[in-house]
Amino acid sequence: MHFYYNVSFLERKENILQAEFHIFKLRPKTVQPNILKSHLVTIQIYQVLSLKNIDAPSSLKLIDVRRLSAYSHGWVTFTVMSALLSWMNNTSPNYGLLVRATVMSGEPINSTFIRFAQRRAHHDSKQPILVVFTDDGLQKHRNYISPTDEGYQEIKEDILRHELAQTSRRLDFRKAIRLLNEKDRSDYEQSQGNFPNFKSRQKRSVKSGSGGNNTRHRRRPARNIYRRKKRNCARYEMYVDFSAIGWSGWIISPKGYNAYHCAGACPFPLGQSHKPTNHATVQSIVHALHADKNVLTPCCVPDKLYSISLLYFDDDENVILKLYEDMVAASCGCH
Repeated sequence: MHFYYNVSFLERKENILQAEFHIFKLRPKTVQPNILKSHLVTIQIYQVLSLKNIDAPSSLKLIDVRRLSAYSHGWVTFTVMSALLSWMNNTSPNYGLLVRATVMSGEPINSTFIRFAQRRAHHDSKQPILVVFTDDGLQKHRNYISPTDEGYQEIKEDILRHELAQTSRRLDFRKAIRLLNEKDRSDYEQSQGNFPNFKSRQKRSVKSGSGGNNTRHRRRPARNIYRRKKRNCARYEMYVDFSAIGWSGWIISPKGYNAYHCAGACPFPLGQSHKPTNHATVQSIVHALHADKNVLTPCCVPDKLYSISLLYFDDDENVILKLYEDMVAASCGCH
């Protein structure tokens, strides 16, 4: 099987850390061939050096080998660092990669027995992928937080919680559609038991102590003598559903994430809980003393931001895993 990937999007200044080729092995469909004396097979991956005679030994360069059970299924990962570096350095033209399967003795095995998922022939979740890990050499943002930070676990839990909730809503919706059918609804009610029959409550009258007349006493709503307290600067949830904003066509994973947002007042005087900058403190004093009518109160904004990783398709339909900075509000402050 021959695979080609366009790697021209990689810049020369990027440091290639690792390159892997992921391919999904399917279950065998045909009966076991006679040449298979053992359940083990060898999967070899080659760098294609020439397209004139692709089967000739001179046209191929072996770069990685895996041995596995012929009856196994799932992802198989190969290291293809050497091939990618030769393409990047222009020491070898990019003619792609070739995958072969052989028995332990080296004889080629029938491709209908050892099968791999192919593009446009199998589900998107089983597509062969070239994964490249790079370092662009750019200086980390001053608010960069390491993935080992405890806040990252909160982001992961949020994503998992929302994806599970979406799955549950889809199942509830399907059940609701089924219950639109009278027979299904009848069967469901019988399995769950009859729903309770609630009788309407009747109004009662109360006898007055003096004349015995039936009168009703209405309770007057209590007057709210307290003004609602305005909330101070804080962080609130803001779940971003990529399908809702039209990004699901190119973002593979995650389906969404909790970006959070900052809202609330920055009242005078600013305390340490507001995490103010020195400039915000001075601005708050100027505003409180009306020293300048054009000066407003400080604003509630993110003072720390997390990065998240996105798996997406680029313009050439390559699958890219990239770390995007400043995507999640980690905490809020008055600035």
